[in-house]
Amino acid sequence: MASPRTDLEENLKCSICFGIFKDPVVLHCSHSFCKHCVELHWRVKVVKECPICRSVSNRSPLKNLSLKSVCESFVEEKRRRISTKYEGLLCVVHGLKHELFCTDDQKLVCMKCVSREHQDHNFCAIKKAAEDHKNKLQNPLKELENKLKTLDSKNFTFSITANKLQSQGQQTETQITKEFKMLNQFLINEEEARISALRDEQKRKKKMIMEKIAEVDRQKTVLSQLIQNTNDDLNRDESLFLHNFRETEERLKHTLPEPKLDSCVTIDEAKHIGNLRFEVCEKMKHIGPFIKDPVIQDPNTKTPVLTVSSYLTSITTSVPASELSGNMLLQNSGLKRIYRFGNQGSL
Repeated sequence: MASPRTDLEENLKCSICFGIFKDPVVLHCSHSFCKHCVELHWRVKVVKECPICRSVSNRSPLKNLSLKSVCESFVEEKRRRISTKYEGLLCVVHGLKHELFCTDDQKLVCMKCVSREHQDHNFCAIKKAAEDHKNKLQNPLKELENKLKTLDSKNFTFSITANKLQSQGQQTETQITKEFKMLNQFLINEEEARISALRDEQKRKKKMIMEKIAEVDRQKTVLSQLIQNTNDDLNRDESLFLHNFRETEERLKHTLPEPKLDSCVTIDEAKHIGNLRFEVCEKMKHIGPFIKDPVIQDPNTKTPVLTVSSYLTSITTSVPASELSGNMLLQNSGLKRIYRFGNQGSL
């Protein structure tokens, strides 16, 4: 089935020269022809008759201005589509196929360009120029690929941290619930307030991590698309590749800031359960007895050899006491001590 564009082109053809109408005229029988074609046809005829219907015309043909406008628009559109199709393959100045690459001006040229605008310039084969320019893109392309690998690693690390955050939240919530079960029912409001604060912090920090993961995914998508586009450019025809080289090279300069995870993204366990009984009992002094300990430990800063008690007030270690003790243990483990009340207490 013929396309509408093909049907239109057939209707715009002169039935004498079979080309698109040029300076079309219309006879009194309504048939149209190129002015030159119909005049040439009549030169060998005794009478001026229509080449199609043989109707004799005694009047001079009239210019068909509407048909002329349609034909000119159709020819211009066809020329534009052909120009777009062969963009990069043909010289835009002379319409000839590119034959060489001018190393002085860094552009593709046809033979007319060589003899006119590029005299005394240096040239090389298009294939050789394409290979040189492809090699120039290898290092920045490799850097982008390495960046993508780094983002994959970051994504894995951030996902592990998100899982740890979830686990910490659950464990801390369990500890808080256990503590409040030891108190009377009227303390339920305090329990709810603390759990709410914990969940708010967990939700807020989890949102931070998920935003970081989403940022990594977005950067992965951008870099993946950039790498795919660059690889597509590298696999194109050499002329098209050189024609688009500057644009491709600029795309490879694209940089993205490396995502980072804040050090304070984990749950502040010390804030929620450190000396919990003492803090609650300070509010409700008519209930007793209570535990008071001025020093608590931050479990987020401990090393694997240390174990922090459930209330974060003491630590144990797998290292023999004869090797490390007291402050030496803290100094060498990096465990952070948090002072909540009064003076420093002993471990």
